[in-house]
Amino acid sequence: MINVVRVNKTKQALKAGKPTVGAIVASPAPELVEIAAVAGFDFVTFDAEHEPLDDAQLVDLIRAADAFDITPIVRVPKDPDRLLRLLDAGAQGVHVPRCSSVEDIRQLVECTRFHPLGRRTFYRLGRGGNFSHGLSDDEWSRQANDELLVIAMIEEAQALPQLDAMLAVDGIDAIHIGPKDLWQSMGMPPKAQVDQAIQQIAAAVLRSGKKLSMQFAAIEELGPQIAAHRARGVTMTGVPLLGLLLKESSALLRTLRGSG
Repeated sequence: MINVVRVNKTKQALKAGKPTVGAIVASPAPELVEIAAVAGFDFVTFDAEHEPLDDAQLVDLIRAADAFDITPIVRVPKDPDRLLRLLDAGAQGVHVPRCSSVEDIRQLVECTRFHPLGRRTFYRLGRGGNFSHGLSDDEWSRQANDELLVIAMIEEAQALPQLDAMLAVDGIDAIHIGPKDLWQSMGMPPKAQVDQAIQQIAAAVLRSGKKLSMQFAAIEELGPQIAAHRARGVTMTGVPLLGLLLKESSALLRTLRGSG
């Protein structure tokens, strides 16, 4: 019997207090998804915020994740219609940038969750609903809510005074901090000021009981970043797959050419 709503293994691990690590995929290559799964990553995040990935390409990437049993998460701008299509296509998680107010958070929950948390448009005829086969509508919508991983991204200074109210909204599982846009929104101050703001967000997230997510900014300097993430309480870590490929390729070439 095919599971009508696939178990979200990443969400399960987070609930159990386990750290999770995901590969950030920035190109429409299903092989990268499969390699990430074989390597042992917990999830893949498809970055359609910064990269020109269209919906058809994302569906193929989601299919590859399904086949290799790794959690597919789509990172797209705040667009309820696009989020709906990708959820209907089988995305198990959404990662939405620029959530800077209570209203932003409420709108994200509203368009991604079914009743009683939200008002996601009901549609079961696609692959995300198992082509309307196997469960009653009420049971399917309950399971879909349970298995979906909703990640809101805080990356603008205007969110700082509203943190507690934003985090009190039900329906968000994790908060991802975006340090570089946060730095820019603060007027590009010295690093120490940005670190203080990051710590303020991280502390508020942990107080709220939600999970904390960040990604590696510079793949060349993993040691300090890993230590910083652990100190902040990060339990979802994103690794840019192309950056990892570049780092390992450069190291190999230096060794082969006698300069490493």
